[in-house]
Amino acid sequence: IAALSGFRAVMADFLWIQAGNSFESTDWARLEVFLHSATQLQPRAVVFWEMAHYHMAYDAAIAVKGDESRQPNQALRRRAEREFHQIGEGFLLRGIQFNPDNARLYECLGNLYKNRMQDHLKASQSYASSAQKPGAMGYVRRFAAFELAKVPGKEQEAYEQLKELYLEGPQQRVPTLLTLLKELEQKLAIPEDLRVYNPQNP
Repeated sequence: IAALSGFRAVMADFLWIQAGNSFESTDWARLEVFLHSATQLQPRAVVFWEMAHYHMAYDAAIAVKGDESRQPNQALRRRAEREFHQIGEGFLLRGIQFNPDNARLYECLGNLYKNRMQDHLKASQSYASSAQKPGAMGYVRRFAAFELAKVPGKEQEAYEQLKELYLEGPQQRVPTLLTLLKELEQKLAIPEDLRVYNPQNP
């Protein structure tokens, strides 16, 4: 990398093109090598980290899960799928190390934990971290509370977060928030006179 000096960006773009070729041929091992090299050459390029994680955790994972021709054993296909999820997670975590204030990478990490790895606590934590960064999308705070509500033992904490969002006003009162708020008020046996959710006046 030191020898490349000012050519790092050019080399990173070249490797990214090679990664695209590997993607087209579904050569996932080779793709990972090119993605790793490109991100190391341009560690501040957030889009490289985001796309690298997506190619591994989504494209490659979905492909190996359904590719019976290469691997007829379903258990081994599922294991390969999980391994690609972890590779995608690794790209995001390294990307965050180089770009610690980037809200988008934390949001992608939350999406990965939520949609692919089914780790709702980590998803909630990642969304919460995203919400604290400059340029964060307005919905990530809600997502953090939604995911926390799915974690056993975190019901009270999730309820407090949902209630806080509800009290901020109508802009936060999306259907999912109202449903979860109602469910948690019932589950936690919140007294009727202390409940904030009113179906007649949502």
